[in-house]
Amino acid sequence: MKRFTALTAAFLLLVTPMTAFAEGEEPAPAAEEAAAAGEAAPAAPQFSYGLDEEGHAELYDFLESDTFTGDLVIPWEIDGHQVDYIGNGCFAQAAGITSIMIPAGITDMGDKVFFGCSGIERFIVEEGNPYFSVNEEGCLLADNGGFFFAYPPAKPDTTYTIPAGVDEIAPGAFSFASHLTEVTIPEGVHNIDNWAFAYSGVQKVTMQDVVQIDDYAFAYCQGLHEIDLGHGLKRILNATFAYDAALTQVTLPPTLTYIGQYAFCGCSLPCVTIPNALETISYCAFGYDASLNAIEDFKIYGEPNTMAQEYATAHDEENDYENHFEFIAVMDASIPFELGGGQLYSEDAVPEEPITDENGEVIEPVETNPDGTPVTAKEQIGAGLKDNQKLQLMLGIGGGVLLVLAGLLVAVFLKKPKGTKAAEAPAPAPEEDKQDETDE
Repeated sequence: MKRFTALTAAFLLLVTPMTAFAEGEEPAPAAEEAAAAGEAAPAAPQFSYGLDEEGHAELYDFLESDTFTGDLVIPWEIDGHQVDYIGNGCFAQAAGITSIMIPAGITDMGDKVFFGCSGIERFIVEEGNPYFSVNEEGCLLADNGGFFFAYPPAKPDTTYTIPAGVDEIAPGAFSFASHLTEVTIPEGVHNIDNWAFAYSGVQKVTMQDVVQIDDYAFAYCQGLHEIDLGHGLKRILNATFAYDAALTQVTLPPTLTYIGQYAFCGCSLPCVTIPNALETISYCAFGYDASLNAIEDFKIYGEPNTMAQEYATAHDEENDYENHFEFIAVMDASIPFELGGGQLYSEDAVPEEPITDENGEVIEPVETNPDGTPVTAKEQIGAGLKDNQKLQLMLGIGGGVLLVLAGLLVAVFLKKPKGTKAAEAPAPAPEEDKQDETDE
Protein backbone atom coordinates (compact mmCIF):
# COMPACT_ATOMS: atom_id res chain seq x y z
CA MET A 1 0.00 0.00 0.00
CA LYS A 2 2.83 2.39 0.83
CA ARG A 3 4.47 1.55 -2.50
CA PHE A 4 1.27 2.45 -4.33
CA THR A 5 0.98 5.74 -2.48
CA ALA A 6 4.55 6.68 -3.26
CA LEU A 7 4.10 5.89 -6.94
CA THR A 8 0.89 7.85 -7.03
CA ALA A 9 2.58 10.86 -5.45
CA ALA A 10 5.46 10.64 -7.91
CA PHE A 11 3.00 10.50 -10.78
CA LEU A 12 1.19 13.58 -9.52
CA LEU A 13 4.49 15.43 -9.32
CA LEU A 14 5.26 14.47 -12.90
CA VAL A 15 1.97 15.60 -14.38
CA THR A 16 1.44 18.70 -12.23
CA PRO A 17 3.36 21.75 -13.48
CA MET A 18 5.00 23.88 -10.82
CA THR A 19 5.89 27.53 -10.81
CA ALA A 20 8.88 28.77 -8.89
CA PHE A 21 11.38 31.55 -8.67
CA ALA A 22 14.92 30.41 -8.06
CA GLU A 23 15.55 33.30 -5.68
CA GLY A 24 16.88 32.18 -2.32
CA GLU A 25 18.22 28.91 -3.68
CA GLU A 26 21.82 27.87 -3.64
CA PRO A 27 23.54 29.80 -6.43
CA ALA A 28 24.12 28.02 -9.70
CA PRO A 29 27.74 27.64 -10.81
CA ALA A 30 27.37 30.55 -13.23
CA ALA A 31 26.14 32.76 -10.41
CA GLU A 32 29.04 31.68 -8.20
CA GLU A 33 31.52 32.62 -10.93
CA ALA A 34 29.88 36.01 -11.29
CA ALA A 35 30.05 36.58 -7.54
CA ALA A 36 33.73 35.56 -7.46
CA ALA A 37 34.43 38.08 -10.19
CA GLY A 38 32.73 40.81 -8.20
CA GLU A 39 29.83 40.98 -10.62
CA ALA A 40 26.19 40.96 -9.75
CA ALA A 41 24.69 37.49 -10.11
CA PRO A 42 21.98 37.32 -12.78
CA ALA A 43 18.46 37.12 -11.45
CA ALA A 44 17.05 33.61 -11.73
CA PRO A 45 14.06 33.59 -14.10
CA GLN A 46 10.64 32.10 -13.51
CA PHE A 47 9.64 28.73 -14.95
CA SER A 48 6.86 26.20 -14.79
CA TYR A 49 8.35 22.76 -14.26
CA GLY A 50 7.79 19.13 -13.27
CA LEU A 51 9.87 16.33 -11.75
CA ASP A 52 11.03 13.15 -13.39
CA GLU A 53 11.26 9.73 -11.73
CA GLU A 54 14.61 10.61 -10.21
CA GLY A 55 13.37 13.91 -8.77
CA HIS A 56 15.15 16.10 -11.33
CA ALA A 57 13.43 19.24 -12.57
CA GLU A 58 12.13 19.47 -16.13
CA LEU A 59 11.50 23.00 -17.35
CA TYR A 60 8.27 23.29 -19.31
CA ASP A 61 7.72 26.97 -19.89
CA PHE A 62 9.65 30.20 -19.47
CA LEU A 63 7.05 32.48 -17.90
CA GLU A 64 8.91 35.70 -18.72
CA SER A 65 9.04 35.17 -22.48
CA ASP A 66 7.15 38.38 -23.21
CA THR A 67 9.13 40.65 -20.90
CA PHE A 68 12.66 39.30 -20.45
CA THR A 69 15.54 41.13 -22.14
CA GLY A 70 19.28 40.51 -22.01
CA ASP A 71 21.50 37.52 -21.26
CA LEU A 72 19.72 34.51 -19.76
CA VAL A 73 21.33 32.02 -17.36
CA ILE A 74 19.31 28.84 -17.02
CA PRO A 75 19.33 27.84 -13.32
CA TRP A 76 21.38 24.87 -12.22
CA GLU A 77 18.57 23.82 -9.89
CA ILE A 78 15.12 24.97 -8.90
CA ASP A 79 13.46 24.49 -5.52
CA GLY A 80 16.29 22.15 -4.58
CA HIS A 81 15.88 20.00 -7.68
CA GLN A 82 18.65 19.85 -10.24
CA VAL A 83 17.49 20.87 -13.73
CA ASP A 84 18.38 18.23 -16.34
CA TYR A 85 15.79 18.71 -19.09
CA ILE A 86 14.24 21.58 -21.06
CA GLY A 87 10.92 20.78 -22.69
CA ASN A 88 9.50 21.47 -26.13
CA GLY A 89 9.32 25.17 -26.98
CA CYS A 90 10.24 26.22 -23.46
CA PHE A 91 11.68 29.60 -24.55
CA ALA A 92 9.52 30.01 -27.67
CA GLN A 93 8.98 33.61 -28.81
CA ALA A 94 11.25 35.05 -26.12
CA ALA A 95 12.59 37.60 -28.59
CA GLY A 96 14.36 39.70 -25.92
CA ILE A 97 16.97 37.07 -25.01
CA THR A 98 20.41 38.00 -26.39
CA SER A 99 22.40 34.98 -25.15
CA ILE A 100 21.71 31.78 -23.24
CA MET A 101 23.94 30.04 -20.69
CA ILE A 102 23.24 26.28 -20.45
CA PRO A 103 24.50 24.63 -17.24
CA ALA A 104 26.46 21.38 -17.19
CA GLY A 105 23.60 19.43 -15.62
CA ILE A 106 21.24 19.78 -18.60
CA THR A 107 21.70 16.72 -20.77
CA ASP A 108 18.54 16.77 -22.88
CA MET A 109 16.20 19.22 -24.61
CA GLY A 110 12.97 18.87 -26.54
CA ASP A 111 12.04 20.23 -29.96
CA LYS A 112 12.08 23.90 -30.96
CA VAL A 113 13.23 25.00 -27.50
CA PHE A 114 14.41 28.40 -28.83
CA PHE A 115 11.87 28.79 -31.64
CA GLY A 116 11.19 32.48 -32.19
CA CYS A 117 14.07 33.68 -30.00
CA SER A 118 15.11 36.06 -32.75
CA GLY A 119 17.47 38.12 -30.54
CA ILE A 120 19.93 35.37 -29.57
CA GLU A 121 23.46 36.20 -30.75
CA ARG A 122 25.27 33.26 -29.16
CA PHE A 123 24.92 30.18 -27.02
CA ILE A 124 27.15 29.36 -24.04
CA VAL A 125 27.54 25.88 -22.53
CA GLU A 126 29.05 25.43 -19.10
CA GLU A 127 32.22 23.36 -19.04
CA GLY A 128 31.63 19.76 -18.15
CA ASN A 129 28.33 19.33 -19.97
CA PRO A 130 28.49 15.77 -21.38
CA TYR A 131 26.01 16.26 -24.21
CA PHE A 132 25.92 19.86 -25.46
CA SER A 133 28.73 21.99 -26.87
CA VAL A 134 29.27 25.25 -28.77
CA ASN A 135 31.46 25.57 -31.86
CA GLU A 136 33.59 28.55 -32.89
CA GLU A 137 30.62 30.23 -34.57
CA GLY A 138 28.57 30.17 -31.36
CA CYS A 139 26.19 27.46 -32.63
CA LEU A 140 24.76 24.89 -30.26
CA LEU A 141 25.62 21.24 -31.04
CA ALA A 142 24.72 17.97 -29.34
CA ASP A 143 25.67 14.31 -29.38
CA ASN A 144 29.39 14.91 -29.96
CA GLY A 145 28.71 17.33 -32.79
CA GLY A 146 26.49 14.99 -34.79
CA PHE A 147 23.26 16.85 -34.01
CA PHE A 148 23.07 20.52 -35.06
CA PHE A 149 20.77 21.89 -32.37
CA ALA A 150 20.55 25.66 -32.87
CA TYR A 151 22.02 28.55 -34.85
CA PRO A 152 22.00 32.00 -33.14
CA PRO A 153 19.16 33.77 -35.01
CA ALA A 154 20.67 37.25 -34.52
CA LYS A 155 24.11 36.24 -35.77
CA PRO A 156 25.08 38.86 -38.40
CA ASP A 157 26.76 36.45 -40.86
CA THR A 158 25.02 36.01 -44.23
CA THR A 159 26.49 32.63 -45.25
CA TYR A 160 27.02 29.42 -43.31
CA THR A 161 28.24 25.89 -44.03
CA ILE A 162 27.10 23.11 -41.71
CA PRO A 163 30.25 21.68 -40.06
CA ALA A 164 31.60 18.24 -40.90
CA GLY A 165 30.36 15.46 -38.66
CA VAL A 166 26.76 16.66 -38.50
CA ASP A 167 24.21 14.11 -39.72
CA GLU A 168 20.96 15.75 -38.59
CA ILE A 169 19.62 19.30 -38.28
CA ALA A 170 17.27 19.73 -35.32
CA PRO A 171 13.72 21.11 -35.43
CA GLY A 172 13.79 24.90 -35.66
CA ALA A 173 17.59 25.00 -35.71
CA PHE A 174 17.86 27.97 -38.15
CA SER A 175 14.38 29.42 -37.74
CA PHE A 176 14.13 33.24 -37.65
CA ALA A 177 17.79 33.65 -38.69
CA SER A 178 17.04 36.90 -40.49
CA HIS A 179 20.58 37.78 -41.64
CA LEU A 180 21.37 34.36 -43.08
CA THR A 181 20.90 34.25 -46.87
CA GLU A 182 22.94 31.27 -48.08
CA VAL A 183 23.38 27.83 -46.49
CA THR A 184 25.49 24.87 -47.64
CA ILE A 185 24.52 21.46 -46.30
CA PRO A 186 27.46 19.10 -46.99
CA GLU A 187 27.68 15.34 -47.38
CA GLY A 188 26.87 13.45 -44.21
CA VAL A 189 23.72 15.41 -43.33
CA HIS A 190 20.87 13.00 -44.03
CA ASN A 191 17.88 14.55 -42.27
CA ILE A 192 16.50 18.08 -41.91
CA ASP A 193 13.90 18.16 -39.15
CA ASN A 194 10.65 20.11 -39.07
CA TRP A 195 10.68 23.92 -39.08
CA ALA A 196 14.49 23.84 -39.33
CA PHE A 197 14.80 26.95 -41.57
CA ALA A 198 11.26 28.33 -41.27
CA TYR A 199 10.87 32.11 -41.20
CA SER A 200 14.58 32.58 -41.94
CA GLY A 201 16.14 34.95 -44.47
CA VAL A 202 17.63 32.08 -46.48
CA GLN A 203 17.64 32.73 -50.24
CA LYS A 204 19.88 29.94 -51.53
CA VAL A 205 20.26 26.39 -50.20
CA THR A 206 22.63 23.69 -51.47
CA MET A 207 22.47 20.15 -50.12
CA GLN A 208 24.36 16.97 -51.03
CA ASP A 209 22.90 13.69 -49.78
CA VAL A 210 19.96 14.66 -47.60
CA VAL A 211 17.46 11.78 -47.58
CA GLN A 212 14.44 13.39 -45.90
CA ILE A 213 13.17 16.94 -45.31
CA ASP A 214 10.47 17.15 -42.64
CA ASP A 215 7.31 19.26 -42.24
CA TYR A 216 7.63 23.02 -42.74
CA ALA A 217 11.43 22.77 -42.84
CA PHE A 218 11.75 25.70 -45.30
CA ALA A 219 8.27 27.18 -44.96
CA TYR A 220 7.74 30.95 -44.91
CA CYS A 221 11.19 31.69 -46.33
CA GLN A 222 10.01 34.63 -48.40
CA GLY A 223 13.36 35.18 -50.14
CA LEU A 224 14.17 31.56 -51.02
CA HIS A 225 14.56 31.41 -54.80
CA GLU A 226 17.28 28.80 -55.42
CA ILE A 227 17.47 25.27 -54.02
CA ASP A 228 19.71 22.35 -54.98
CA LEU A 229 18.15 19.21 -53.50
CA GLY A 230 21.23 17.05 -54.08
CA HIS A 231 21.35 13.50 -55.38
CA GLY A 232 19.90 11.23 -52.69
CA LEU A 233 16.66 12.86 -51.55
CA LYS A 234 13.78 10.39 -51.13
CA ARG A 235 11.09 12.16 -49.07
CA ILE A 236 9.74 15.71 -48.91
CA LEU A 237 7.10 15.89 -46.19
CA ASN A 238 4.13 18.18 -45.56
CA ALA A 239 4.39 21.91 -46.35
CA THR A 240 8.18 21.64 -46.55
CA PHE A 241 8.53 24.61 -48.93
CA ALA A 242 5.10 26.13 -48.36
CA TYR A 243 4.62 29.88 -48.85
CA ASP A 244 8.06 30.51 -50.38
CA ALA A 245 6.77 33.17 -52.75
CA ALA A 246 10.12 33.80 -54.49
CA LEU A 247 10.56 30.17 -55.55
CA THR A 248 9.87 29.95 -59.31
CA GLN A 249 11.71 26.76 -60.28
CA VAL A 250 12.66 23.48 -58.61
CA THR A 251 14.47 20.41 -59.94
CA LEU A 252 13.30 17.23 -58.26
CA PRO A 253 15.98 14.50 -58.04
CA PRO A 254 15.24 11.15 -59.71
CA THR A 255 15.57 9.39 -56.32
CA LEU A 256 12.46 11.11 -54.90
CA THR A 257 9.62 8.72 -53.94
CA TYR A 258 7.28 10.78 -51.71
CA ILE A 259 5.95 14.36 -51.61
CA GLY A 260 3.60 15.35 -48.80
CA GLN A 261 0.56 17.59 -48.83
CA TYR A 262 1.02 21.33 -49.42
CA ALA A 263 4.76 20.69 -50.02
CA PHE A 264 5.11 23.58 -52.52
CA CYS A 265 1.83 25.35 -51.84
CA GLY A 266 2.07 29.15 -52.06
CA CYS A 267 5.21 29.09 -54.22
CA SER A 268 5.43 30.78 -57.62
CA LEU A 269 6.13 27.66 -59.67
CA PRO A 270 4.47 27.85 -63.12
CA CYS A 271 5.31 24.19 -63.83
CA VAL A 272 7.26 21.18 -62.58
CA THR A 273 8.89 18.07 -64.05
CA ILE A 274 8.08 15.01 -61.96
CA PRO A 275 10.55 12.08 -62.00
CA ASN A 276 9.44 8.48 -62.48
CA ALA A 277 10.40 7.16 -59.04
CA LEU A 278 7.66 9.17 -57.30
CA GLU A 279 5.09 6.85 -55.75
CA THR A 280 3.03 9.38 -53.76
CA ILE A 281 2.13 13.02 -54.34
CA SER A 282 -0.32 14.21 -51.69
CA TYR A 283 -3.05 16.76 -52.34
CA CYS A 284 -2.19 20.40 -53.02
CA ALA A 285 1.51 19.52 -53.24
CA PHE A 286 1.92 21.54 -56.46
CA GLY A 287 -0.11 24.05 -58.40
CA TYR A 288 -1.85 25.92 -55.57
CA ASP A 289 -1.39 29.44 -54.22
CA ALA A 290 -1.32 30.54 -50.59
CA SER A 291 -5.14 30.57 -50.50
CA LEU A 292 -5.31 27.01 -51.88
CA ASN A 293 -6.63 28.17 -55.22
CA ALA A 294 -5.38 26.30 -58.28
CA ILE A 295 -2.74 28.22 -60.25
CA GLU A 296 -4.00 29.07 -63.72
CA ASP A 297 -2.18 27.32 -66.59
CA PHE A 298 -0.02 25.25 -64.21
CA LYS A 299 1.77 22.53 -66.21
CA ILE A 300 3.10 19.13 -65.21
CA TYR A 301 5.83 17.46 -67.26
CA GLY A 302 6.50 13.75 -66.93
CA GLU A 303 6.63 10.42 -68.66
CA PRO A 304 3.32 8.73 -69.60
CA ASN A 305 1.62 6.36 -67.16
CA THR A 306 3.55 7.63 -64.13
CA MET A 307 2.59 9.53 -60.99
CA ALA A 308 3.11 12.77 -62.93
CA GLN A 309 0.16 11.99 -65.19
CA GLU A 310 -1.91 10.65 -62.30
CA TYR A 311 -1.43 13.79 -60.18
CA ALA A 312 -2.57 16.04 -63.04
CA THR A 313 -6.13 14.73 -62.63
CA ALA A 314 -6.01 13.38 -59.07
CA HIS A 315 -9.12 13.72 -56.91
CA ASP A 316 -9.96 13.09 -53.27
CA GLU A 317 -13.63 13.17 -52.31
CA GLU A 318 -12.88 13.11 -48.59
CA ASN A 319 -10.94 16.38 -48.83
CA ASP A 320 -13.07 17.83 -51.65
CA TYR A 321 -10.02 17.98 -53.86
CA GLU A 322 -9.63 17.56 -57.61
CA ASN A 323 -6.85 18.58 -60.01
CA HIS A 324 -7.32 19.84 -63.55
CA PHE A 325 -3.73 20.52 -64.56
CA GLU A 326 -2.29 20.21 -68.06
CA PHE A 327 -0.09 17.15 -68.39
CA ILE A 328 2.67 17.25 -71.02
CA ALA A 329 4.41 13.95 -71.77
CA VAL A 330 8.19 13.99 -72.16
CA MET A 331 10.72 11.37 -73.18
CA ASP A 332 12.95 11.61 -70.10
CA ALA A 333 11.61 13.00 -66.81
CA SER A 334 15.10 13.09 -65.29
CA ILE A 335 15.69 16.20 -67.43
CA PRO A 336 13.73 19.28 -66.25
CA PHE A 337 11.83 20.10 -69.42
CA GLU A 338 11.23 23.71 -68.38
CA LEU A 339 15.00 24.33 -68.37
CA GLY A 340 15.42 23.20 -71.97
CA GLY A 341 17.26 20.20 -73.34
CA GLY A 342 14.32 17.86 -72.86
CA GLN A 343 12.27 16.17 -75.56
CA LEU A 344 8.52 15.83 -75.87
CA TYR A 345 7.13 12.31 -75.90
CA SER A 346 6.74 10.60 -79.27
CA GLU A 347 5.55 7.04 -79.78
CA ASP A 348 7.81 6.70 -82.81
CA ALA A 349 10.84 7.56 -80.70
CA VAL A 350 10.05 5.25 -77.80
CA PRO A 351 12.84 2.69 -77.42
CA GLU A 352 11.83 -0.95 -77.05
CA GLU A 353 12.00 -2.37 -73.55
CA PRO A 354 14.88 -4.89 -73.20
CA ILE A 355 13.95 -8.56 -72.76
CA THR A 356 15.21 -10.03 -69.49
CA ASP A 357 15.38 -13.52 -67.99
CA GLU A 358 14.10 -14.58 -64.58
CA ASN A 359 17.24 -13.15 -62.95
CA GLY A 360 16.81 -9.76 -64.58
CA GLU A 361 19.69 -10.27 -67.01
CA VAL A 362 19.18 -8.72 -70.44
CA ILE A 363 18.68 -11.32 -73.22
CA GLU A 364 20.27 -10.25 -76.47
CA PRO A 365 17.82 -10.66 -79.39
CA VAL A 366 18.63 -13.41 -81.96
CA GLU A 367 18.43 -12.35 -85.62
CA THR A 368 16.58 -14.83 -87.83
CA ASN A 369 16.16 -15.51 -91.57
CA PRO A 370 12.73 -15.24 -93.26
CA ASP A 371 12.28 -18.99 -92.70
CA GLY A 372 12.84 -18.58 -88.94
CA THR A 373 16.31 -20.13 -88.77
CA PRO A 374 19.02 -18.20 -86.86
CA VAL A 375 21.34 -16.11 -88.99
CA THR A 376 24.89 -17.55 -88.99
CA ALA A 377 27.99 -15.46 -88.40
CA LYS A 378 29.00 -15.92 -92.04
CA GLU A 379 25.59 -14.66 -93.19
CA GLN A 380 25.78 -11.70 -90.81
CA ILE A 381 29.20 -10.72 -92.21
CA GLY A 382 27.95 -11.09 -95.77
CA ALA A 383 24.80 -9.10 -95.04
CA GLY A 384 26.80 -6.44 -93.32
CA LEU A 385 29.13 -6.17 -96.29
CA LYS A 386 26.21 -6.11 -98.72
CA ASP A 387 24.40 -3.31 -96.92
CA ASN A 388 27.48 -1.29 -96.03
CA GLN A 389 28.58 0.76 -99.03
CA LYS A 390 31.31 2.49 -97.10
CA LEU A 391 32.82 -0.83 -96.05
CA GLN A 392 32.58 -2.09 -99.63
CA LEU A 393 34.42 0.97 -100.93
CA MET A 394 37.16 0.57 -98.34
CA LEU A 395 37.62 -3.10 -99.14
CA GLY A 396 37.59 -2.36 -102.90
CA ILE A 397 40.27 0.29 -102.57
CA GLY A 398 42.34 -1.94 -100.31
CA GLY A 399 42.09 -4.89 -102.70
CA GLY A 400 43.05 -2.73 -105.67
CA VAL A 401 46.09 -1.42 -103.87
CA LEU A 402 47.22 -4.96 -103.06
CA LEU A 403 46.87 -6.03 -106.73
CA VAL A 404 48.90 -3.06 -107.93
CA LEU A 405 51.68 -3.80 -105.45
CA ALA A 406 51.78 -7.46 -106.48
CA GLY A 407 52.00 -6.48 -110.17
CA LEU A 408 54.89 -4.13 -109.52
CA LEU A 409 56.83 -6.83 -107.67
CA VAL A 410 56.40 -9.31 -110.56
CA ALA A 411 57.46 -6.72 -113.14
CA VAL A 412 60.60 -5.89 -111.19
CA PHE A 413 61.49 -9.55 -110.90
CA LEU A 414 61.04 -10.29 -114.62
CA LYS A 415 63.01 -7.26 -115.77
CA LYS A 416 66.12 -8.08 -113.68
CA PRO A 417 69.38 -8.27 -116.01
CA LYS A 418 70.54 -11.80 -117.05
CA GLY A 419 74.24 -11.00 -116.41
CA THR A 420 73.47 -10.29 -112.95
CA LYS A 421 71.66 -13.60 -112.65
CA ALA A 422 74.67 -15.61 -114.23
CA ALA A 423 77.18 -13.94 -112.03
CA GLU A 424 75.17 -14.87 -109.03
CA ALA A 425 74.92 -18.56 -110.19
CA PRO A 426 77.56 -21.00 -108.91
CA ALA A 427 80.48 -21.82 -111.40
CA PRO A 428 80.31 -25.27 -113.07
CA ALA A 429 82.62 -28.00 -111.82
CA PRO A 430 86.03 -28.24 -113.78
CA GLU A 431 86.12 -30.91 -116.58
CA GLU A 432 89.23 -32.70 -115.33
CA ASP A 433 88.87 -35.89 -117.46
CA LYS A 434 88.43 -33.98 -120.74
CA GLN A 435 91.54 -31.90 -120.02
CA ASP A 436 93.61 -35.00 -119.42
CA GLU A 437 92.70 -36.50 -122.87
CA THR A 438 93.77 -33.31 -124.65
CA ASP A 439 97.19 -33.32 -122.98
CA GLU A 440 97.80 -36.85 -124.11
